[in-house]
Amino acid sequence: MSKLIAISSGIEDSTLSPGTIPCSVLNISFVNLCNKFGAEVIIIPPQNLSIEFSKSNFDRLILTGGGDINPSIYGAEVDTKTTRISDERDKTELNLLQIAETNFIKTLAICRGHQLLNVYKGGTLHQHIADNFDTEIEHLQINEATSQHIHNINILEQTVLSEVTAGNNVGVNSIHHQVINDLGQDLKVNAMSEDNLIEGIESTSDWEAIGIQWHPENLLEDDITNDLMKWLLS
Repeated sequence: MSKLIAISSGIEDSTLSPGTIPCSVLNISFVNLCNKFGAEVIIIPPQNLSIEFSKSNFDRLILTGGGDINPSIYGAEVDTKTTRISDERDKTELNLLQIAETNFIKTLAICRGHQLLNVYKGGTLHQHIADNFDTEIEHLQINEATSQHIHNINILEQTVLSEVTAGNNVGVNSIHHQVINDLGQDLKVNAMSEDNLIEGIESTSDWEAIGIQWHPENLLEDDITNDLMKWLLS
C-alpha cells in the first residue's frame, strides 16, 4: 500500500487574482520526489489551531526549509540577521514533531526542519554563521546554486546515516545562514561540513528521525537523495 507523507509548508507572498497575498507554498519537487518512490503527499500549512493527528493519519513526516525559527523558543533574543519568523509555522511544525515522536513516525527534517528538530529536543542555534565561524565557505547559496554542490560533507561512522548511504564524503547544496549550536537531547551528529559545521543529526531513541542541513529536493539525481527516500519509506 502507498505510504502517505505529511510535508510541512511555509508562507510566501504570491500573485493571484486578488493581487499579491500570503499563500501556503511548497516546492513541487517534494511532491515529485515522493511520487517517484510511490508515496502520496498531504501538505500541512502553518496554522493557529493545534493539529490532532493520530498515527493512522499519515505514515511519514518531512519538515521542509524556509525562514528562521523564533529564537525565543530556545531562550535567545532575536538577532538583527534573523528574519522571516513565523510563529504559526513554528507552532505547527513543533506539534508535528511531537506527534511523530509520540507515534514513532519516521521523520526526515530538512534545513530549517533539521534546525527545528534540534530545537524541539532542547538544542540551540547560532543565528548567523558569519558571526560565529571563520569560514571561507558561503553556506547561503540561492537561485542557480540551489541545484549545485557547494561544499562537501563528511558522514560520520557508526550512525544511521552512514548505514543509509554508501558514500562518506558527499557534495551538497547549501541554502542556510544559521546552524546548530548546542545539540538537543537524544540526538547525535551524523554529518559535518569541511569547515566543522553540523550538517546532519539523528535520533538515538526508538523514534527514527534524521535531520539534514542541505536540500535533497533540489538534488533529485543524487545517490544520497535516493538513499534517504528509500530509508524514509522502508
